[in-house]
Amino acid sequence: MTERGIILDACSLINFYASEFFDSILSSFKNQCCIVDQVNDESLFIRNPTDLPSKYYYKPIELQDSIQLGKLKLIKLETETEKKVFIKLAQRLDDGEAATIALAIEREMKVVTDDKKAIQIFCEEAPNIEILTTLDVIKFWYESSSINDEDVKLALANIRVYANYLPSRNHHLFQWWSSRLM
Repeated sequence: MTERGIILDACSLINFYASEFFDSILSSFKNQCCIVDQVNDESLFIRNPTDLPSKYYYKPIELQDSIQLGKLKLIKLETETEKKVFIKLAQRLDDGEAATIALAIEREMKVVTDDKKAIQIFCEEAPNIEILTTLDVIKFWYESSSINDEDVKLALANIRVYANYLPSRNHHLFQWWSSRLM
């Protein structure tokens, strides 16, 4: 079964939701953005600030509106081959990452993840399928959607604080990320 599109793992879904520009980011792609049901089950909350310094409460991630509007599609492991690949990958990864990668491989979908182990395993299993990171997607959204500098700065700051995201200094877009937050 071939289904072209983009599949998000739990960390990227949480990052985009935390940005406060979730639907806009998903809409920047021509292809359908998807999550597997295991990722839906894992992605429960983002951090939100309180009036107390360094204190947060957890805000539920609510995806129903995005799904109903067609911005995000919930997909499942369906074929025996998908399930076999999932079982093989689940020996090395969490269920969400394993299911995401299994579907990306079998349906030839681009995958969005920041998980270093998942990226390594995906490169071993499917070297010809594109991997994107949170920063790849945010930069693409910024450049393709005519997003102003203040909105991209706000999105990146929200991801940093509410999703607790910090790219590695050797990430290929670290300098871009740093310059946008200034």
